[in-house]
Amino acid sequence: MSESVDTLNDTLLVARAQSGDLDAFEELVRRYQRGILRYCRGMLGNGPDAEDAVQDVLVTAWRRLPTLRAAEAVSTWLYRIASHRCIDIIRKRRPDGGDPAEREAEQTASESGRHPDTGPEGAVETRLALSELRHHVAALPVPQREAWTLRELHGLSYQDIADISGEPLPTVRGRIARARAALAERMDSWK
Repeated sequence: MSESVDTLNDTLLVARAQSGDLDAFEELVRRYQRGILRYCRGMLGNGPDAEDAVQDVLVTAWRRLPTLRAAEAVSTWLYRIASHRCIDIIRKRRPDGGDPAEREAEQTASESGRHPDTGPEGAVETRLALSELRHHVAALPVPQREAWTLRELHGLSYQDIADISGEPLPTVRGRIARARAALAERMDSWK
């Protein structure tokens, strides 16, 4: 029931925003900005690129709002814009020696070993495991990283991920399965 109410509210907000109501668009931004930022950080790392990407996504969304036909799919539409922006940024990074998200994850993993946590042993282990997981997620091929991040961190359905990526449903399922298998294998020592 709550999901259908949210969809109805989104539909109304989109209609208002499409007619020029800036307050309605700002409400959509409030609803989705955090999730989009988490997604961009998952794809790009925690650096300024993720925050810049979110700003680009929101500006693009405002400009393209009149083209949105299925207002009930606003979240999928926003994630699709974010996906394209993140992939563009990753492609631009490659000639400079790799993906900074991977370097950031490596740095976090190495720093976690140099700066022991003063808290309980369990908290230290959790922090180290999460750091290693971030490292391994950053090392996944971009299509697998994207699909895994949208599914596992954002809880989107396979169909929503297919809509965002523009790939067939079986391709999305395969990417998520390969990402899960690779991460399970790489994180085996934490079991």
